[in-house]
Amino acid sequence: MSPAGRRPGASETRSAILQAARAEFSAAGYTAASIRKVARRAEVDPALVYHYFTDKAGLFVAGLDLPADPRAVQMQVQQGPPSGARIVERFLAQWEEGAAEPGRAFVTLTQAVSSSPEVARAVREFLTERVWANRPGSADEETMKTTALVSSQLLGVAWARYVIRMEPLATAPRAQVAAWVGPAIEGYLAERLDTSTSQGADNAPGPPARRRRGSGQ
Repeated sequence: MSPAGRRPGASETRSAILQAARAEFSAAGYTAASIRKVARRAEVDPALVYHYFTDKAGLFVAGLDLPADPRAVQMQVQQGPPSGARIVERFLAQWEEGAAEPGRAFVTLTQAVSSSPEVARAVREFLTERVWANRPGSADEETMKTTALVSSQLLGVAWARYVIRMEPLATAPRAQVAAWVGPAIEGYLAERLDTSTSQGADNAPGPPARRRRGSGQ
């Protein structure tokens, strides 16, 4: 309640929910946190949390000031021809399009995860659920390795572009950066496909052995 005894307004309620959400995600991580637990911390009805933020993912995005739900970015990538350059371009676009200071949200996120292992864990769980968990075979070792390599490439480019501001990555057009880095992403994905094919071939019957001349066999 406000000091005057009035019911808090919408902005106060929303702020209280966000504060409770940050505390809950930091304490429990993304996976174990729930709308009901956040509502209990904020002392509001869970329906109000859904009203302002739609779902747990929306609440997490708002709590960390992320520019977008990464699943939405993933869907954008899938709408066009699959390519490493498109993956890089859409990843960078989420930090730049419509932003007063392109890349500032990424800088803020890196500061948060670098200073708090709990926040880093929550972000890792969030990304796993929103981006990777819905992919076929997401739990197998080879896919997990590919996921880590692709993620490290994207995050490394963003770090160089927005945090370190390393040239020419810092000021090059987004499409140019995507063209430079896209082949590396495609290389990781191709390695995953090649490995899957070779693993399947190991169990398949091979061609008959060729006779060696003069062996009499």
